[in-house]
Amino acid sequence: MKKLFFLFFMCFGGILVSQNSNKTTFKFDSIVSLEVPKNYFEADTLVDGVQIHQIRFKTSTYNFIAQKVLFEREDQKESLSRLPYNYASLLDEYDRVIARMRTRIPYTFKSKALVEKEGFQGYNLKFTNNKDSLAYETEFYLLNKNLYTFFYASETDYNSQVKDSIFNSIKINNNNSISQYLGKPPKYRIGYVISTYFFLLLIITGIIIYTVKLYRKKKTTP
Repeated sequence: MKKLFFLFFMCFGGILVSQNSNKTTFKFDSIVSLEVPKNYFEADTLVDGVQIHQIRFKTSTYNFIAQKVLFEREDQKESLSRLPYNYASLLDEYDRVIARMRTRIPYTFKSKALVEKEGFQGYNLKFTNNKDSLAYETEFYLLNKNLYTFFYASETDYNSQVKDSIFNSIKINNNNSISQYLGKPPKYRIGYVISTYFFLLLIITGIIIYTVKLYRKKKTTP
């Protein structure tokens, strides 16, 4: 399985903003946008050569992070892609993402639920603190080759209405060409590998035969 390139910035650095700050629409790209305070913090970073585009902001009661991470290298051959190719394989990849999140998020995993936005499938996860109160919630969607992830955290003042307002502001522009199934099934990848090595084997065999014949010819020539 390819590495899942995402970061969890638990320090939630950034500027403190008022919960009543004026809002603006932030566009990750032509696909995903959401409403954020005007004085949000934006950053780009590289992890293992993969770019992570992130925005974050915090108030006196909660922290919020949204990020876009390339799920698979742009130069990955389509024939060897491990991106989902149907609904079942999409859920399999989501299960891997969830497994990684459960080990990285320092709260107790509470629940997971499939969610849908503009016809695209994603997941919502909830985590609790040591008092069994909701403290952390995340939602993510794999669209084309990018994983879009949204984090809301509040250790002592978790507000479901505030969280819902932010998460509901997330928009997926389905006027664009978007797919969650850009990969190839395993049998296609296996066929590609077998055919590639088969032709390589033929070439090597041909070279060996030619070398042997040339050697014998030189050996028998007086």
